[in-house]
Amino acid sequence: IVPLYYSAERPFVERDGTLIMVDDDRFQLLQDEKINFIKARFRTLGCYPLTGAVKSNATSMSDVLLELIQTNTTERDGRLIDTDSEGSMEKKKKEGYF
Repeated sequence: IVPLYYSAERPFVERDGTLIMVDDDRFQLLQDEKINFIKARFRTLGCYPLTGAVKSNATSMSDVLLELIQTNTTERDGRLIDTDSEGSMEKKKKEGYF
């Protein structure tokens, strides 16, 4: 299992309600943004910085499964490409695109 699927304290910026990990110089901070260390994990992975994290304490597969059972969002909830309805990959999936 990729370590990013498990919760750990990592450097994040919260932008438009999405936790984006800042781990190199590709991410450009906006004015008044600052990096905070937050215990979070990724439910899905995509090209940087396409995927946001979720706050979580899940550090084992059992914890992850329990968290998934208790949530009401999809595994793609953190994907930034899914925030606009027209280009949403979740919408494309429902329409049979893939």
